[in-house]
Amino acid sequence: MDIKSAINDLLSQEQYKVSQADKERALLPILAQQVKDNIAFSPSLKKFYTALGISPDGYKAVADIPPIPVSMFKKFELKTCPGDQVTRVLNSSATTSGIPSKIFINKETSFRQSKGLIAILKNFIGSARRPVLVIDTESINKNEAETLSARGAAVRGISNFGSKIVYVMDEKNGELYLNIEKLKDFMKAYAGQEILASGFTYIIWTRFVNQVQDAGIKLDFPAMKLVHSGGWKKLAARAVTKDAFSTKLADIFSTKPGNIIDFYGMVEQLGVVFLDCEAGYKHAPNFADVIIRDVYTMQENSIGKPGLIEIASIIPSSYPGQAIITEDVGEIVGIDNCACGRKGKYFVFRSRVERTETRGCGDTFAERRKDKT
Repeated sequence: MDIKSAINDLLSQEQYKVSQADKERALLPILAQQVKDNIAFSPSLKKFYTALGISPDGYKAVADIPPIPVSMFKKFELKTCPGDQVTRVLNSSATTSGIPSKIFINKETSFRQSKGLIAILKNFIGSARRPVLVIDTESINKNEAETLSARGAAVRGISNFGSKIVYVMDEKNGELYLNIEKLKDFMKAYAGQEILASGFTYIIWTRFVNQVQDAGIKLDFPAMKLVHSGGWKKLAARAVTKDAFSTKLADIFSTKPGNIIDFYGMVEQLGVVFLDCEAGYKHAPNFADVIIRDVYTMQENSIGKPGLIEIASIIPSSYPGQAIITEDVGEIVGIDNCACGRKGKYFVFRSRVERTETRGCGDTFAERRKDKT
């Protein structure tokens, strides 16, 4: 089996058209071989993967692969390629522990991440290039940096669909402020046109919304789509629901709530994001999968039973991202039968696990400025 060709085929094909059974048959031999490669490269990873006594040759399902806890990427430098092949290091937010995850990226992984992300986004927002309004500061996405934050990585993904990119926030002394003139210029140039907007949920709600309202600005983008993520834990503490968020942003942009699209993702699995479909559920693409595990037994949960979210992906070759278990709670709603027509598993994000550190970029921003809001 040519693993690289098989991965490229899964990344290149139209997403969400493959049944769950067919997808597992395609993913399992690739993931098993990748785990073998990880074991051969790293004695530490060999100890981890063999601790349960299961050889990759014995995997019968994706759920048989031992998942690496996401916190391990904070404590260890987990690489599966030589150091001189690393071209970039992705950093998660430093969180309340002060220690970021470090994800080592080589050229092959970077290419797959970009290709996978484009394949997913194209399915939800179309392939046409259009003006992009980034509700953040340009400093998150400096090209010369050897490291890149999750916020910057998300913007780069959306930028693939941009004919022009406009950052509408400025940072002063650690605070984000709306650049009103930039926003007005953007509206003057593109009002009524199809645009994209992107940003982190908490930042959009606590900075952008407040300052747009204070300035008395009413936007006119009925054909726009806003893709956002991050900070729901802190917004939930403020009793802000997803429906309330979507309704408010739709009003500001003069569009429909359905055009305000939440997504779930993590820097440890860049290239794999889970956007809300028309029915309000998140879907796993052809090249990745979602497993929900019981918090206490770590066994795979059945449909409708909440547990820890695990993300499996064939994208990484530079770090062991084949199966990573998060500190987030979710629930599989169904398989192959979502009303939106997309095949495979579909799920909902429920919450962060209680008493774990706040780990999302939006949540970290909230922690840093909680005494200022």
